[in-house]
Amino acid sequence: MEFAARFREKTSGKSNENFVARGSPVPAVSQTTLWQQQPTVRDSGLLDQLTVDQIKYQESMFEVLTSESSYLRSLYVLTEHFMENRELTDTIIISDRKTLFSNILKVREVSERFLKDLEEHIFKEIVFPDICDILHYHAQHNFSTYIDYVRNQTYQEKTYSRLMKSNEQFAAVINRLQELPQCQRLPFISFLLLPFQRITRIKMLIENILKRTKEGTPEEQTASKALTSVSKIIDCCNRDVGKMRQMEELIEISKMLEFDKFRAIPIISETRFLEKKGELQEMSKSKTFVNMRAKFSPVYLFLFNDHLLITIKKGSDRYVVMDHTHRSLVQAQPLDECFGGATYENCFNLIMLENHQGRTMERLLKAPTKSDMQRWLAAFPSTTKEDVDEEVIYEDWADCPQVQCVEQYIAQQADELNLEPTEIVNVIRKTNEALGWYEGVRLSDGQKGWFPDTNVIEITNEHVRRRNVKERYRVSQATMMVKCGKA
Repeated sequence: MEFAARFREKTSGKSNENFVARGSPVPAVSQTTLWQQQPTVRDSGLLDQLTVDQIKYQESMFEVLTSESSYLRSLYVLTEHFMENRELTDTIIISDRKTLFSNILKVREVSERFLKDLEEHIFKEIVFPDICDILHYHAQHNFSTYIDYVRNQTYQEKTYSRLMKSNEQFAAVINRLQELPQCQRLPFISFLLLPFQRITRIKMLIENILKRTKEGTPEEQTASKALTSVSKIIDCCNRDVGKMRQMEELIEISKMLEFDKFRAIPIISETRFLEKKGELQEMSKSKTFVNMRAKFSPVYLFLFNDHLLITIKKGSDRYVVMDHTHRSLVQAQPLDECFGGATYENCFNLIMLENHQGRTMERLLKAPTKSDMQRWLAAFPSTTKEDVDEEVIYEDWADCPQVQCVEQYIAQQADELNLEPTEIVNVIRKTNEALGWYEGVRLSDGQKGWFPDTNVIEITNEHVRRRNVKERYRVSQATMMVKCGKA
C-alpha cells in the first residue's frame, strides 16, 4: 500500500541526504514520526474530518510502531556492529561472550515479528483500528523472551565491567566501535540495556492508548488486557532481577562481615534482603549526659528485612559485628527536648529489646543530617508521626502533594526510589531541610521509596493533579477488572 511504502521510505532514510543506516538507534533528521504528518494522511483530507481526540488516539497507537522501528534498528547495531564483530569476538572467551550478549538474537527476532504484525495491521487503512489485540497476543506468546534477557542483566553488567578493567584488547575494540557513526555517540552499555527499557516503554505506550479510549468500549477492554499481560512480563523481570541483585548483595556483605567474639549467623538466605545501610556515630558509654562532653565513635549499620547488624568498619571493605538482633526487637526513638544543643543534633535512641546475648541494649546514635535521622526513624515500625519533629506525614491519599521528576535519580540505598524524568509521584512523607528528602509512591507502578526533593518539582496546579489521579485510577480499575475476569 502507498501509505506503507512512503512510511518505510521515510523511516529508512534512503531517500535523503541525512541517510542513517538500518542499525541506527536514532531516527534520521528528516524522519517524520507523527501519524498526522505522514504525506498520505495529510493528502487524504481525513484530518479535517477527525476530532482532536480521535487524532490523539491514532497518534498513541502509531507511536508504538515508530518506536518499535527505532528500537529494532538499535538492536541491529548491537548484534551486527558489536556481537558479530570478529575483532571483538577474538578478545573474549565463549562464556563471557554468551553472558555479555545473552539471548539478544531471540530478542531481535521477537521485535521483528512484532513490528511485522504492527505494519500489516496499521498499513491496511489510513485510519487504522485498535492495535492492542496485537500487543496482547505478543505479550502472551513472545515477550517472555525479555524475561530471560533481563534475568541475565546482573551478570551481564559485572562481566562488562570486569572486561573493561582487565582486558585491554576488549576495551580498546569497544571504545573504537562505539565511536563509529552507527552508534550515534551512544556507548555500548546503552545498547545492552535496550530490551529492558523497551518492555517498560511498551507498558507506558499501552497506558497512553488506554487513556485515550472511550470508557466501556471493546477497545478499552482490549487495552486493559494488553496492559495486564505486559505488566506481568515487567513484574517477572523486576522480580527476577531484584532477587538476583539481592542475592549478589547478600553474598558480598557476607564476605565483608567478621563475627570475632560470638557465633556467626548465616547472612545468605532466599527470604532476606538489605533495606538500608550506613554509617552513624555512637556516643561512648564512658560518658554521661550531664557532666562530661559527649564523645562519638563511628558505627556501621546493616538493616535487613528481618535482622539488624551493628558493626565497626575495619579497613576499606571489612566490618566487625558488635551486636545483632531480630528486626522486630528494635525500636528507634527521637531524643527528648531536654537534650538540646549542637552536640545532640540529629541524634536518636536505638533500643534492642533483646540482643544476641538476650540483653536489652540502648544506643545513642547521631546521623549526618536531619533527613538521615528521620529516614532511620522511619525504618522502624515503632516510630509514629508524633515521634518525629519537623517531619510532615500525609495519611490521607487525597491530601498527598504530587511531584514530577525533572532530573533522573538513581537509588543509592535499598529504601530509595529510582526516578526518570516526567514520572509522577505521590508524596507521603517529607523531611524539612534545605536539601530534604521525600518518601513517595510512584503512580505508574505503586513502587514506594525515598528520593531527594532537588530532583522533582511539585505539581501545584490542582487541575493537573486531579487529572493525574483520575487517569491513574481509571488505568488501575480497568486493569483490576481484567484480573478479576470481568473485562
